[in-house]
Amino acid sequence: MAIQFTPAQKRAVEHRGCNLLISAGAGSGKTAVLTERIIRMVEEGIPIDKLVVLTFTNAAALEMKSRIRK
Repeated sequence: MAIQFTPAQKRAVEHRGCNLLISAGAGSGKTAVLTERIIRMVEEGIPIDKLVVLTFTNAAALEMKSRIRK
């Protein structure tokens, strides 16, 4: 099932050319947005080892890693 992003989330997923800060409340979809952004960037040819992705919690980082590996 594909995630339906809000217009703001979709802009964050698709924006390129500069660094991006994703800041929002708990349960707002930050992990999903960052995960989708990373997947698309890698699919576009950006080496994953050239990306710096920071999360507030280890749990969020582990969740993103798991989703990206799938």
